[in-house]
Amino acid sequence: MHTSSKILADSPQQSLFSQLCHATQHTPFVHEDETLAVRHVCTSTRENMPTCQDKDINIFVDEVGGLDMLNVSISGRVNILEKFIPIIPRGMFNRPAHEVPYEVVGVMINDILTKRLRYRNGFYIFPEDTNVDTTVLQHPIFRGKKVILFSAGQDTLIEGVWWRRHEMEFFAKIASMGFFAVTGMNFSLFFGECPFGHALNIKKSLCYCSNLDMLGVWVIPHVYAINRFQCIRWKEWLLANPTVRMITINTQLQKNQHGSMANVFDTVRYILENTSVGIILHGRVSGIPTDLKQKFSSRLHYAASGPMKNALIRKAKTTAEYIIEFLQKIDSPHQYNVQLLPNP
Repeated sequence: MHTSSKILADSPQQSLFSQLCHATQHTPFVHEDETLAVRHVCTSTRENMPTCQDKDINIFVDEVGGLDMLNVSISGRVNILEKFIPIIPRGMFNRPAHEVPYEVVGVMINDILTKRLRYRNGFYIFPEDTNVDTTVLQHPIFRGKKVILFSAGQDTLIEGVWWRRHEMEFFAKIASMGFFAVTGMNFSLFFGECPFGHALNIKKSLCYCSNLDMLGVWVIPHVYAINRFQCIRWKEWLLANPTVRMITINTQLQKNQHGSMANVFDTVRYILENTSVGIILHGRVSGIPTDLKQKFSSRLHYAASGPMKNALIRKAKTTAEYIIEFLQKIDSPHQYNVQLLPNP
């Protein structure tokens, strides 16, 4: 997902597609200049996300209570998190808890379903008969640990869960499982597509958080922004919800340090400089600007599953040793509380 430190740096001129985009009908929740970045026709076919031309646009807007982010309030909590949060892959669920020497760990939403997302013939398939496995936290690896559910994944997974949330009784089941926290869903923002779809997906993610917040779950909003207007709206929402002290930004699908990762860091910088929240960077962490690490070290946290997957697949080192290797990409591992344990 792309973010940008400039308003529309990659799209300074209006295109034919932007002239045909009617997202400005939804101002002030879409800035008129956001349409300048539209590089695809706004259709009613819903290829990636709803657009301003979608025949069911009113249904989608009503479903999330309108596009105004400020009509969603989240209580938030003040909890201290370690710098690094290891995300436990499904293959480790039956391992002893001491193999991952952290009190707070994470788990991915795909790994708490009875049937996970499948990949077949080049396409992801969401199993229609899947549901929440409410016994997941009873596995040995989670004993004595506080578990954060990371609600991130492929679009097919995220949209599938959202679409079937009522049928699955999703929110009630998640609230009953005893998660330490749950992050917001990472609904996609595709660069060059209709800004109405962007505004809708941002609001959907907040509604996901709100549903869990009302059930007493500590929610950590997921922040995406692909232009400065969206960054500003997120800033205004965070300032209006001062009890929200932590957000997360997913970097799993960012491709390179000089392109999309640099854009992510622009968003990180904007949020850090204009609010007081902490940020969990979920996924890739290499290439973080030095000044960000130095100035905002106490507010940056990192979550990843890579070290645990390496321990499962390569088996040459302990999980803790792979974690240290991962942390060396960020900073000195000595600031992190990692206990070196012998190979089991």
